[in-house]
Amino acid sequence: MTTHTIRTATADDLARIKEIAVDADMFSADEAEFFDDMLHGALDGSLQGHEWRVVEAADGTVVAAAQFAPEPYADRMWNLYFIAVHPDHQSTGIGAAVMDHVEDDLRGRGEGEARTLVVETSSTDQYTRTRAFYARLGYVEEARIREFYGPGDHKVVFWKQLN
Repeated sequence: MTTHTIRTATADDLARIKEIAVDADMFSADEAEFFDDMLHGALDGSLQGHEWRVVEAADGTVVAAAQFAPEPYADRMWNLYFIAVHPDHQSTGIGAAVMDHVEDDLRGRGEGEARTLVVETSSTDQYTRTRAFYARLGYVEEARIREFYGPGDHKVVFWKQLN
């Protein structure tokens, strides 16, 4: 990971973020269009508190991205809304480095800002590696909401205390 840089995303990163989401088989190209509003809302402040980070390789190519934001109706609770690593760069430690970066960023804000980080994913076989990834990083499965995304596709909620 030493040849990679984690930085705040810019509008210029949008196309690549969507490409990573599609190539990682997380969203279809049509579904990934919602990133337009999510990234621009974070950049212009209309999505208050939303932040994006990208991982840039030594050659300047963005290879991973993450979005996180505070939960507006909970005490110092944050949500990780999106994380993806391009398939060519998976299993290299980049995903863990991004998660460490997000957690360290939130911890660095002090106890008054961040207490817990919540992540959610699907229960389908497609996301088996994702669930194992969160567990390896110390996230605890807290809940499953049955049929949330569709028949047989439950929402799996993980959480980790930050302080």
